[in-house]
Amino acid sequence: MSNTLVKKILIVDDDENIHDIIKLIFEEEHYHIKGILNAGNLEETIADFLPDIILLDILIGQYDGRDICNKLKHNPKTAYLPVILLSALNMDNLGCSPNDIIEKPFDIMNLQQKVKALLYRS
Repeated sequence: MSNTLVKKILIVDDDENIHDIIKLIFEEEHYHIKGILNAGNLEETIADFLPDIILLDILIGQYDGRDICNKLKHNPKTAYLPVILLSALNMDNLGCSPNDIIEKPFDIMNLQQKVKALLYRS
């Protein structure tokens, strides 16, 4: 029997330290966390894991998180998924429409608040 109350967070970031930090922050609150270091098989990962929210870095190896965000938002299968972009870059001209943006280094409380706001919006 699966617990549908457990929210799933997918982290897409090529920095393992970011994965570790986010896991520490949210596993305490019983979120189910999955992290991937490469966006190459992101669609398969989403289909398998069925996340409730995606935390997406802008620079992921040869991938650009802004392009990935656009693809997710324009795909009927993933358009409903909230996406929070994480980046140390200037976020003025994104060219995509994430649900929210968090600058690195991020404030833990700010990250928690933004994730919860998107997961539990009515």
